[in-house]
Amino acid sequence: MTHLVNLQQHRIRSASINDLEAIVSLDMDSNPHPWGENLIKDALATRQNWVIESCDEQGSINISAWLTASMLFEQSELELIVVDRFFRRQGLARKLMTHWFDAIKRQNMGREQPVSECLLEVRESNLGAITLYKSLGFELMGRRKNYYQSEQGNEAALLFNLTISYQGERP
Repeated sequence: MTHLVNLQQHRIRSASINDLEAIVSLDMDSNPHPWGENLIKDALATRQNWVIESCDEQGSINISAWLTASMLFEQSELELIVVDRFFRRQGLARKLMTHWFDAIKRQNMGREQPVSECLLEVRESNLGAITLYKSLGFELMGRRKNYYQSEQGNEAALLFNLTISYQGERP
């Protein structure tokens, strides 16, 4: 995967099935527990998806981050967010999360039953993600003991939620 020269040269856009190969590559290279092609293909067909495209030093466009979220009635759930491992801790995940919240706000305007809650779960060992989610206002709501398999055995899934107002504003 090519490195970016300038993270200011990026944009968020909706992902499509045309991005499948690039997202699978990102998932395999940067996700310690990759979803694989079939799950990604299903996500692109059935969920809301956004990518961050970035420009490398040769002017090539690369996908450096991907977020997929489901929406059902008054809940939207973050299914997966993955950022190129070379560009973590540079704000890309925060940008995608904020974009997700903004999309909910726009969609709520025309809905009889607006989204009022965002959900996610995260491995208890993923301290960087937990810090990000808390900084965005998510609150720990529960724990599923031994939910995920890891190389060290099993680890818990931490369940977080964020209540949003009727208009879709973040608190």
